Amino acid sequence: MSDNSEIVDFDECSVMTALLVGGAVAFVLTINPLGAFSLFLAGVAGATAFIFKHQVRLELKHAMKVGILACLAGFGVSIVVYDLLWLAFDYRVGMEFNIEFVGQFMDPLAVGSSEPLQDRLDKAREAPFGFATLVQQILGLFVMSGIGGAIGGALASVFFKKFRLAQ
Repeated sequence: MSDNSEIVDFDECSVMTALLVGGAVAFVLTINPLGAFSLFLAGVAGATAFIFKHQVRLELKHAMKVGILACLAGFGVSIVVYDLLWLAFDYRVGMEFNIEFVGQFMDPLAVGSSEPLQDRLDKAREAPFGFATLVQQILGLFVMSGIGGAIGGALASVFFKKFRLAQ
């Protein structure tokens, strides 16, 4: 039998490099709240880093696990940085951009129909940091990291199948 048919124990392989690579990608993509939907790229990066560091082929469940962990690490750090900037300097990364982006869609609306949306945007701009915000961020972290990391890890598992299998 060739080396490609050997089975490698997944638990003996270090995940730290994958977490650093995937986490860095997730951090860069999610520091602006608009970028949180591209977390699958962080999952791909994390699982790919794991695959190439250990020269293994990952089963789907392991690739998804690595992708999810990488997304959780990077997205979690970006939430902490976002919240620290908000609390320390009352600065929310990307808030003005997002408000302007939504405001572009209000221009073509009929007169009077955009006022409720404008009121909500003004309230969002002035909203204080609170418990509800923290709960929303934590739920968003787990849901979006789970979905994005699973998709990204699965894609990496499908793309890179030339090494020994890690189980």
